Formats: sequence, C-alpha cells, structure tokens
Amino acid sequence: MATEADLAAYVARVRHQYIDVDGVFGAQCWDQWSHYAMWLGVPAWPTYTNAGGTRPHGGYACNVYHNARAAGLTQWFDILPASATPRAGDVAFWEYGSAWYPWSHVATVLAVTHGGRMLRCLTQNPGAVQIADLTLSGIIGYLRPRALTTGSPDASRTKTLTASEKEDLMASKNAGFWFKRAGKQINIITNAGSGFYHEFESANGKYNSGIARAYGTGTFEEISESQANAIKRDCALLRQGK
Repeated sequence: MATEADLAAYVARVRHQYIDVDGVFGAQCWDQWSHYAMWLGVPAWPTYTNAGGTRPHGGYACNVYHNARAAGLTQWFDILPASATPRAGDVAFWEYGSAWYPWSHVATVLAVTHGGRMLRCLTQNPGAVQIADLTLSGIIGYLRPRALTTGSPDASRTKTLTASEKEDLMASKNAGFWFKRAGKQINIITNAGSGFYHEFESANGKYNSGIARAYGTGTFEEISESQANAIKRDCALLRQGK
C-alpha cells in the first residue's frame, strides 16, 4: 500500500517533467492522471478517457470521471461527488464547459487551500508537471484511491522550472476567452492564480492578437456569458482573499 512518504516521493520525482503516456497530443492533463493511476497499480487501459464509453464528452479528461464505474475504476478508486471534502491523493475532475476549464481538466490533489476555496494540486498543461492552486469552481467530483494512506506530502508551490519549462509556463499564465453580449464580442484576459480580470469589446468582431501576445494568452477560447460572469466573480473573490 502506498503511504504518505511514497506520495511525497512520487510528487518530487515527476515535478518539472513533461509526461506523455499515450504519445498523442503531447503532455496533456490526462497524461499526468494516467501516470499517477499506473503508479498506484492501475492498468493503463481503464485510465483512458473513453474506457467506459464516449459519452458525454468523448476524448476529454472529464469523461474519465463520467465513465469511471463502467471502466471498472471502482476496483481501485471510490467515486466521490463534488460536495466531498478532498484530501491528499484524490484525483479531481473539472467538467467540460466549466468557466476555468472549457475543455475540462484533471489533477491530483495535495491540499485544500484558501479557506477551502481552492485545491493545491499536482497538475500538467499548461506547462510541465507542477504544483499550483486551482479553483474548486467547475469540479464534478473526485476519484479517491483505495490503496493510498496519505497525510500531507510536500505541497509547496513549484518554485523553479528549467528555462524552457519556465518560458512555456509564463507564456500561458494568463488565459484569454471571448463571449457574445448583445451581439457584440467581449474579450476577457484573466489569471486564475492572481485574480486578474480584464474585459474589452472587439471593434472588428475579433480579439486583438497584439493584446494576446502582450499578455501571453495564446488564442482566445469561446465561452458563454454565464461562464464569463462566473470567472469574473471568482476573480473578485480571489482578489479579496476569500
């Protein structure tokens, strides 16, 4: 059975690495989950996103949670709802279409922070495997390993990356989104770590690529106005330290 010390050793070993289990689409968040599950003794095949079925979001990380029972993952994990109190070693899943993770996300929980409002996680994409604080907003549930006895592994934030990894991470620290309001395109630049939020209207119906480059957001992803409002609310709370 894995212990607290084992989990801490695993975290130390994979931090700053790029994990690509399936050799497809590069180092995605799913790869870190799959690697962690296999470290716990789970065969690779039930860790895949479509192992238990392709609905409702075939190919996306959240589908692991949606189809965990059908994939047979209950042999190794307990399936917990979003209302559960997470603990170190749990695997957290964010839903497809959620405000912060429109394409869904998965990460390994290390600690609960910010008064129970955020999770310190081992996470990958954007950037290499790192420790970062992620919002609880959009969580659909957790998989809790049955063969893991944990306490509190080293859950300090990642402080150093290699030069290339730092460049990759810095380039993606801000996120860009857009939505339609009264027929107009509203663009958002935001940061889940600092609570920064800025929105501006497009003059030509497109986001400004110059601004995207300046803020390191990459391309802007389309979301709904309600998702944008949720991001704005969460950022305000984060800035207030709540």
